[in-house]
Amino acid sequence: MMVKVVDSSNFDGIRRAAVGLRTGAVVLAQTDTNYGIFCDPFSEQACHRLYEMKGREATKPLTLFISAPDDWLRWVWPPEADVEALTRRLWPGPLNLIFKKKGLVPDWVTSGMDTVSVVHNTSVVINLLAFFSGLPLAATSANLSGTMDSDLVTFDLAMDHVGANVDIAIRGNKPSEFSKSSTIVSLVGQPKIVRQGDISAEALREFLPELLL
Repeated sequence: MMVKVVDSSNFDGIRRAAVGLRTGAVVLAQTDTNYGIFCDPFSEQACHRLYEMKGREATKPLTLFISAPDDWLRWVWPPEADVEALTRRLWPGPLNLIFKKKGLVPDWVTSGMDTVSVVHNTSVVINLLAFFSGLPLAATSANLSGTMDSDLVTFDLAMDHVGANVDIAIRGNKPSEFSKSSTIVSLVGQPKIVRQGDISAEALREFLPELLL
């Protein structure tokens, strides 16, 4: 399969990629940190393609990327923590938040779990893909499972690992300004850092004083 490569400055190409997402396409694009692979979360077949091309274990859920900071309320239940203050300050940005999911989120996105990770990035490309498709985007990083420990996934590495299996690849015009993958915080029960990225525990504790490391 010949992948179509689109430049991130190509607005019409991004719009066409968004249309493709609604018909089962898998799109490679740059997040705030890593390059990722994206699809329609409501298409079980498309989500299966993400797992298959990455070699991802079926027990590891996908992440939902949303196009606006308040969109999380459509897909998950509000936790006890003050999420509005947290997201107003730290979204958009490389911060994934784990919530109890609503029934609208398919089980194949969450590996059958009742929680889901949600993020709103600064990435214009990701936000346009979500906006034009009218979808939250199911995603995972664009590398073969087990191959990346600390370095970020670049466009060249992503193309080497999964490029032959995606439908559209959107090439960014500059490297990520961050040094690590996104920080992940669970808001199910007592807030807890699941993965530490560039957003520090100190920054999070301003909004989550009971945060566990």
